[in-house]
Amino acid sequence: MNKEIIPCVAGSTGLVGSFLLKNLTKSYSQVVSITRREFIHNSSNIKNVEIDFDNIENENIFNNNNHLYIALGTTRKKAGSDKNFIKVDYDYCINLARKAVESGVKRVSVVSSVGSNPKSTLLYPKTKGLMEQELSKLPFEHISVMKPGLILGDRLETRLVEKFAKILFSLINPFLFGGLKKYKSIHADVISKAMINQMVKGDSGFFCFEYAELVESIKK
Repeated sequence: MNKEIIPCVAGSTGLVGSFLLKNLTKSYSQVVSITRREFIHNSSNIKNVEIDFDNIENENIFNNNNHLYIALGTTRKKAGSDKNFIKVDYDYCINLARKAVESGVKRVSVVSSVGSNPKSTLLYPKTKGLMEQELSKLPFEHISVMKPGLILGDRLETRLVEKFAKILFSLINPFLFGGLKKYKSIHADVISKAMINQMVKGDSGFFCFEYAELVESIKK
């Protein structure tokens, strides 16, 4: 592991992002948490950087010693409109990635979703699919896209629909195999470790990881 690398995490206050910070601070002397507003972290080796996501082109965030982890995401309900949902799950992700590659960042890992499809008629999978499609065009050395099903873990915010879904998936997970295995629920800690593993050890190119690949990745 290159100790000169400074990982940057966007979406660090979310479920996967919080596990990214937790696991990255075990290996790196400094980790940058990119947020929209000031956030006080418990660890002394986490540096909080506040940015205006609506004007990322004016921000000075990255250098060529950074790895970028993107764990940004919201829900249609929380965003309040389709437009605001797309702003977070597409615009912010892509604009941040463009800024990173312009600044010399060579490796990026992003959280997307199982079932993402740029041709879908549904808002969520279409937005995620378009984000992946656009990200693949950027000249990074390494791009890894995590495509989990339902993400397990304790959130700071309560999502009632998600709470019921977790109970449901705990019952049906054992029956999801073959082509349905990719829809299995998976813990945020596993996703974060798979992202870190790919950033450190992953080959050059564009890679997607669904349930089986995510689980297998942390064994290496």
